Amino acid sequence: MAKQSYNIKRFELGVNNKDSQKDLADGFLAEATNVNVGHMGKIITCGQFANLSSSYTLTDDGNAGIEAGYGLYKFSSDIVPTSGADGGEYLAYTSPKGEVFVSTNSSFASAAPIDSATLIASGSATDAKPVYYYAEGGLRIADSDFSNTGNEQIALVRIERTDDAHPDVYAAAVTDQMKFYNGGLAAPLTADFESLAAPVDEEDGVEDGSAPSTGGAEFRLKMASTGTGSSSTRSDGLWPEGIYAVGISYVYFGGQESLLHNPFSPITIADAQYFIASMSIKDDSLSAFLQGMRIYVKNYNNPDDEYRLLLDINFELGSRVSLADEYDVFIDKSGYVVTNDTNNPDTDATAYHIKSPALDTYSTINGFLPEEKAITFNGAEAYAYKTAVVANQRAFVGNILYPNDEGVVKEMGDRIQYTPVRKYDTFPQTYYIDVGTNDGDKIVKLIEFQDRLFVFKENKLFVINIASGSDAGWYIEGEFENRGISHPAAVAKSDLGLVWVNEYGMFSFADTINKLSTAIDEDTWATNIVGTSCAVGFIPKKNQIIVIGDCNSTDSKGYLYDIATKSFANINDTNVLVSKKTTNLVPYNQELVCMEFTTDASSDVYTVKRYDTDAKSQTVDIQTPEFDLGEPSVDKKFYSVYMTHKNGNNLVLTGGFEGAAATTDIFDSNSLTTNSTMTVTKFEVASGYRTKKKSLQLKIAGTAEADFELQDMSIIFRSRGVR
Repeated sequence: MAKQSYNIKRFELGVNNKDSQKDLADGFLAEATNVNVGHMGKIITCGQFANLSSSYTLTDDGNAGIEAGYGLYKFSSDIVPTSGADGGEYLAYTSPKGEVFVSTNSSFASAAPIDSATLIASGSATDAKPVYYYAEGGLRIADSDFSNTGNEQIALVRIERTDDAHPDVYAAAVTDQMKFYNGGLAAPLTADFESLAAPVDEEDGVEDGSAPSTGGAEFRLKMASTGTGSSSTRSDGLWPEGIYAVGISYVYFGGQESLLHNPFSPITIADAQYFIASMSIKDDSLSAFLQGMRIYVKNYNNPDDEYRLLLDINFELGSRVSLADEYDVFIDKSGYVVTNDTNNPDTDATAYHIKSPALDTYSTINGFLPEEKAITFNGAEAYAYKTAVVANQRAFVGNILYPNDEGVVKEMGDRIQYTPVRKYDTFPQTYYIDVGTNDGDKIVKLIEFQDRLFVFKENKLFVINIASGSDAGWYIEGEFENRGISHPAAVAKSDLGLVWVNEYGMFSFADTINKLSTAIDEDTWATNIVGTSCAVGFIPKKNQIIVIGDCNSTDSKGYLYDIATKSFANINDTNVLVSKKTTNLVPYNQELVCMEFTTDASSDVYTVKRYDTDAKSQTVDIQTPEFDLGEPSVDKKFYSVYMTHKNGNNLVLTGGFEGAAATTDIFDSNSLTTNSTMTVTKFEVASGYRTKKKSLQLKIAGTAEADFELQDMSIIFRSRGVR
């Protein structure tokens, strides 16, 4: 028979080490290491992790290292979070010691430029595992390692407060910026108020004012029922007679309200009486995180009564008796000398004659009762969570250390706490979902996608539909065995939808769950992917996905997946991956980045690495299928191999017949040419190997140049026929 040519032009399906090498479909390779097969008709080298920039580093002498797969977070801000920066995308990093760093335009800076406090906690832990979420200009940071006692959630909150507007109640002006906060949503203290006094009951309701005068009191509430003072004959009140408790709350940034405190003795209301109330505020003394306060009353004679709003006070705008009313500006009284400030007068609210109970109650305003066991994680050393996400204008946290229904603080691995709408630091204890209760599994990661909350446990995946604006409309849409993850860095968003990895493979979700790693041998995958320290990230520029098999290893293996061609290539730390312990992977300014840690005798250096998508010099291994040329039982004589390529410096072609290991001596010459332009190279099969063989497998290996490219291969053979 005449000589024939078998052409190999497709490589875009990538590596397939699961199926028989003799039965691989056209487009698959038996091995593809450190190459990019995401282009039709050619193989090039892949990119590699490199420094984000020469100065994008931070140095710390704490010898804390990196907690593998943790630490890094990207957020976008309209304001400048640190000095030397502009609005845009930022990276936050938290070291295992709990030190928070935020990127500037060119480097990382301690959180000190934001405020003086920089630690998650004052503890001495060296293995903090930070969890982040970002909402309404505020970054929340917590330690997910429950064994680190003394750690607490902190926030870098976006606030703006003036000290030149009427009235001057804040200690200092705060321009629109992020400020450190770990004070929780604390309720008022009795010491915040002077003793309750009766207001002057003038006909027009004007209060003549009385400043807080002694000690540390910030406020003076003057409150009484009619029947005292000059107007004791008034009797047109609509309040039910009874004994009324006075409850006071603080309102913090974002309109988030504390629980109530009762600093005063109850007030008795007789039939047809009503309340008169006013508030005085000490000047230049309030924390910028306080937005206002609310005064409530509750009738103890009526067991069904709730705390009803009496006064709503905004420290910048004034006061009112109903949330539907406009604010009345404060009255600035002159002539008083305030203990802590002799230059500015005190500030007083109008004395309101409140003749009927309000419709607004604490629970209708906030969506929960004032008897909650707890309402925030912020600043609480006793509370913690493992994972957090913001979705549909709420924050969700999972696998929590928090009070249960009985008020006992305990670890609840199945529980998700969530906030009311747009109250991103308020977690009422009664706002929870239990997922897979008592199933022996714990929540590892929460992530939002398409109005769904994906709840990854170690073994199972639960999908909760949260599209409804009311939590009563939420429901579990799916429950999937063996689709959980063991590390929070093992899932990411991509153009494919959600993608995640575990010991069983790589999966995606757009409309349903799909297994992507069907061409990879399951045992090989499980060997390369360490579930407790693997990471996955999306490369926007190339529409590709990187999998790091072990962030805790200095010789990790991994995979490069191309979404367009649905192909895998093997990658390793020879050139591609970071050969040191690394953080999780995050997208940043269209780059995929992580952070590495190195140490020497004088300092520890943390360096941000980006995945440079340009082709780089790589140590490659390319192996074709074992070609029987469509005739597995027929003998052939192989004569030569033609290869179309460029810049084959240091690469060698080898081959093996009938499943034998590839060897160099089957070709008379096996070095690829060094031409910088595309060329065709012929490789003659040595005369001693031109014997009857049924199959041939080819291998190209060595250190490829950055501009190496392989376009096609042709095998010249003669079939011996069947006799």
